[in-house]
Amino acid sequence: MFDTICTFGGSEKPFSILDFQKLSETDIEKLRHSLICPECSEQAFYRKKSVDGKKACFGSRYCTCRETTASPQRQKERGNAIEVQQILAETDTIEISFGTGSTSSTGNEGSTTGTRSGIALAGNKKAHTIASEKKRIPKVSLEKILHSLLRGTGLAASDTIIPIGDYKYKAKNLFVKFPDAEPMEKNAHRFYWGTLYNSNSDIEWLNPAECKDVGIPLGNLRDIILEKFNITNADSLEGAAIIFDGRCRWNKDNTKKIITINDSERLFISLED
Repeated sequence: MFDTICTFGGSEKPFSILDFQKLSETDIEKLRHSLICPECSEQAFYRKKSVDGKKACFGSRYCTCRETTASPQRQKERGNAIEVQQILAETDTIEISFGTGSTSSTGNEGSTTGTRSGIALAGNKKAHTIASEKKRIPKVSLEKILHSLLRGTGLAASDTIIPIGDYKYKAKNLFVKFPDAEPMEKNAHRFYWGTLYNSNSDIEWLNPAECKDVGIPLGNLRDIILEKFNITNADSLEGAAIIFDGRCRWNKDNTKKIITINDSERLFISLED
């Protein structure tokens, strides 16, 4: 994305990437939360020139209007979102797969519920139970769920049932975008999601792009997460999308919401191209 519009202060000001990167660091930090795509007005981000030689650029994980020549990563995201949308049209219940792979299934790998049994008598009059008409619950990977949420397929606002442990959650209550995060006293599961605008130099904290009042500490999961997603520098996290099982609380001054990551297995990071 070569150009963008900045909505800071309630006005719309166009910027080319050449002009924006000439701003002072202070101005960039002030304006980068207010960038949108000039065509569809979806939220955009600014990524500065990286240490490995990538040029400064604008981008958006929500924008789909500029995908006539989509990158392999964007093609994958689009395909995953379409797949989830099709699954939602066919069922009212899905399970989340937390494996390392990104596959989802609607066939033999799904769980079974509502089985009706028939009895068949063999020649020796021994009864055999024949499982039939099995209703299978599709399993969907966390990666595909994240891509579906990014592309607005309806999952975030749906009544789709998602069982976790002994509880059943509605998707609209389970998946919480960073700006909508609220501190919780109960230990109910919540999957927080959104995009990142940066982290600190040591990659100990993640900062969401959608809001300024939320921080995500990696804590003692830092090394596991960085290795799992092959993250070697802070620059690679600019524009990344993330979803994880977490818990939201206030900091000690009640000025910022802190979302801690519960489990490195129930987390997925989708890096920007």
